[in-house]
Amino acid sequence: DGILFEAKDGDEVLGTLLCEFDNDTVIIKEIKSTKFLIDGLCRAALNFAFNRFINKCRFETQEESVLSELIRLDLVQNDNYFIDNIDNFFTLHKNCKK
Repeated sequence: DGILFEAKDGDEVLGTLLCEFDNDTVIIKEIKSTKFLIDGLCRAALNFAFNRFINKCRFETQEESVLSELIRLDLVQNDNYFIDNIDNFFTLHKNCKK
C-alpha cells in the first residue's frame, strides 16, 4: 500500500504522485502530472517523509517526460534516482523552480 498525493483544482485532479515507504526511504513509484506540478508534488512527498524521520528518497522509473522534468528540477541526476539526504536537498533547493 502507498500514499497518493493529489494536486487539485476544486474537485478536478490535476496531478498525482504515488509513493511507498521502506524503512528509512520513501519510494516515488509513479508521477502523473503536467510538468508544472511535478516540483510541488515531489516536495509534498519529501516533506511528508522527512516529517516522519525518513531522510532518503528513491525514484522508480518514470515516463520520459516526467524524468526529464525531474532532471531539470535537480531532483534526479541523470542515472542517479536517489536522494540520500532529504534535509540537505531542502537546504540546497529552498524554492520551487519555475
